Amino acid sequence: MKKHEWRERTEEGPRLFIASHHGAEWTLRSKLKSDEDWNHHDPIELEHWVALRDILWRKYQRKRVPFSQIEQIDKTIDALREELPGRVVEEATEETGE
Repeated sequence: MKKHEWRERTEEGPRLFIASHHGAEWTLRSKLKSDEDWNHHDPIELEHWVALRDILWRKYQRKRVPFSQIEQIDKTIDALREELPGRVVEEATEETGE
């Protein structure tokens, strides 16, 4: 099982995210720094998939993640965008200039 962590600043305070990959399944949980309990995100929202892809892309560039995981995340993001055609979400690739 691989775990990937990142933090985001929210109005309530810093939020820690942990995405776990086991087999072909991804799970995501988060909590505020002040919380004791974890919040499980099921299903995982599009914004979180995009953030996870950005984290994985950076790790891939350092040869810490296989490209197949990036492709799997890209397919999931594409499928979610087809389900939600009116929603606009910035891609992590736009920030990196790819």
